[in-house]
Amino acid sequence: MAFAPALFLLALLASPFVHANNAVTSDPHTNEDGKQGNPMMEDAKFSINHLEHDMQRFVKSPHPIGSAAQKALALDIKAGLVKSGWESHIVKFKTVIPRMSAQQFGGTEKDVALTQEIFGENIVATSHGSDRCSIIIGGHYDSKFFRNINFVGANDGGSSTVVMQELARVIGQFRQQDKQQEIASTTKGGRYIDCTLVLAFFDGEETNLPEWNDGKTILGIQDNLYGSRAFAEGIEKKFEGPVFQGLPIKLAVVLDMVGHKNQNLFITAGSHPQMSQKLLSLAGNTRISAPNLSIEDDHVPFLQKAVPVIHIIDWTNLSEWHTQNDTIKIISSKNLQDFGDLLIRFLQQKR
Repeated sequence: MAFAPALFLLALLASPFVHANNAVTSDPHTNEDGKQGNPMMEDAKFSINHLEHDMQRFVKSPHPIGSAAQKALALDIKAGLVKSGWESHIVKFKTVIPRMSAQQFGGTEKDVALTQEIFGENIVATSHGSDRCSIIIGGHYDSKFFRNINFVGANDGGSSTVVMQELARVIGQFRQQDKQQEIASTTKGGRYIDCTLVLAFFDGEETNLPEWNDGKTILGIQDNLYGSRAFAEGIEKKFEGPVFQGLPIKLAVVLDMVGHKNQNLFITAGSHPQMSQKLLSLAGNTRISAPNLSIEDDHVPFLQKAVPVIHIIDWTNLSEWHTQNDTIKIISSKNLQDFGDLLIRFLQQKR
């Protein structure tokens, strides 16, 4: 993502919250007290054990767009979404990226084209609701390409990805609870969660070249936001507004870098004011505010399609950003849990 100049308050740098120990458990179905349990019988709340298990998988190795590691991760994420009861698909899209193996970009290949055509892979999962509307929740799951450092992106890519994976499990439990309690849409409709929910894991948010605009200045291509731009192509403009898969889009929530141990989240400029305020009012233990901060990120293609957006990012904790220090060591699983529970509370609100 790229930063555009805006009113930015340095006072927001401080964080008063205490953060949890980040020890990783080996079994994602172990309860917080260490006992084994049936995951379908757990409370419909975010689990630190599940978050840490998924984060361990995410940081296993670097996985930029087009890499074998990225394709393997996509299959793993999809399998987990299916297990949580979501209709899940890997949606391939064709795009052009810089040829990083070219000598001009530090590679070894001589006299080759400076761009190449590849297939990126978005992961799109759907949980059908009772109301005729859709809510899209998205974030990128790729890590940025670096030639000389082991960049795994625990916060930048990993944090939003594991939140969305755990959200799928928790929403699956909510759907079951509503069904068991025989809550009909005529008596319990109108919540965000009653819409069809779409989880969109975007491939290729990160640039391949070092800087955000290098693709345009060097090659004349947009070298960023590959997956979200491809996803947004499926959004149609209808009389009733933006539509995805035949359903009006009420909101797109786009997440990035939400898991730092000193978490300080921003809802950025361009986000829908009323819905953003509703989310802020439910913040609880999550440090989140709405400064006048402009960012280029995966929400931009949605704004270009006139989709109401809430874009959430931490843009204060940047000392590890795009360095080899963006590892599990800087992540607070408790912050991820609290933030995930905030999203659940928001989805339970009336639209």
